[in-house]
Amino acid sequence: MPRPCHCRRVSALPKNSCFKPNGIPLHELEEVVLSLDGLEALRLADHEDLNMDEAAARMGVSRHTFGRLLRRARRSVAQALVLGQALRIEGGVYAVDAPDGQDDVGDDAIKSDAAARGILVAIPSLIPGGPEATPHVHFGRCQVYTLARVENGKILEMDVQPNPMHQGGDCDSPVQALLRLGVNTLLAGGMGMRPLQALQAAGIAVYYNANLPTVADCLNAFAAGRLVPFGPGHLCQGGCASKR
Repeated sequence: MPRPCHCRRVSALPKNSCFKPNGIPLHELEEVVLSLDGLEALRLADHEDLNMDEAAARMGVSRHTFGRLLRRARRSVAQALVLGQALRIEGGVYAVDAPDGQDDVGDDAIKSDAAARGILVAIPSLIPGGPEATPHVHFGRCQVYTLARVENGKILEMDVQPNPMHQGGDCDSPVQALLRLGVNTLLAGGMGMRPLQALQAAGIAVYYNANLPTVADCLNAFAAGRLVPFGPGHLCQGGCASKR
């Protein structure tokens, strides 16, 4: 049996999740994936110029593991550059660090800060995310979250952020990642009881997305007060993974 992977610490989620050659539509390109923990290894070694021991300590991994992450990351970037492929940043096994000076800040402080900035809604989405994207059927298995700020029934701004893919049975990492982003409301199509309880315990309100066809439809319905809180009748019964 393989050894379980331990979460690698990363400083922040990337501002962009995909890079591609100029002038070529994304759908015409082959893609290579760079994991988020691989990106962090690149950042520490090649951007901050840390040595292997320092970088491994920052990520909370062994020197051997860090070296393996770095080699894979460099190979992915080199392949994209040499072959003219799109480079997509997603996946990995990691946990996002608290911002500087907030290592000891509790969940209550994080939630208070989010509340002060209005309602920040996350919608699990299919690639590439955004208003025209299709909502992903299952929280936690999506590749990206579409984020939107809603105030007084109006959608003010929108962003797309990658989802730190969790390993089976790990419901805490995606919840903590949403908290770090300031999310206080989730519009979901399906999830199990454990993640629902974890989200509710973290103070993130969960609403059923009513199986609406686009992210924009979900947001408009939420802003108009037409979505209902996620309840027992919306829980997955083992068939979510095969629906989409």
